[in-house]
Amino acid sequence: MADQNPFAPPSATADRPQGTGLVFSPEGARVVASLASWMRGLSIVYYIAAAGLLVSSCSTLAMVGSGPYSSLALGMAVVIIIAVGLIALAASWLSSAGSDFERGVISDDEFPIGQGFRSLRNYLILFGVLGILTLLSAISNALEMM
Repeated sequence: MADQNPFAPPSATADRPQGTGLVFSPEGARVVASLASWMRGLSIVYYIAAAGLLVSSCSTLAMVGSGPYSSLALGMAVVIIIAVGLIALAASWLSSAGSDFERGVISDDEFPIGQGFRSLRNYLILFGVLGILTLLSAISNALEMM
């Protein structure tokens, strides 16, 4: 008893019975598989959007790169490349979450599902912060117009 942590949650100290894992009903497994498919599909859409933004950034630099607006075009290209990086990062987290959820259901292991929730949390935090920044920017623009 002396070498056990008294503050550990019960799941960390209790021995797990043999033969038990995560138990999903067939309907629950179908729901998680559908969720994983939607996550991977949405991540593909994000990757396509990131590629389109990258191409538009390159075309913007090519069209106005040597004109009087070259510094503005360079600034816009940098902003677009940062946006592409954030979108690609979000797509990576979403795809990883979908794969981890599906792997956890198939293997009846809780570790991949935990990894999936961590990836999904990162994805949601990123878009939450971006949403708040967008809202603040819109409010600032609205106040300037008054």
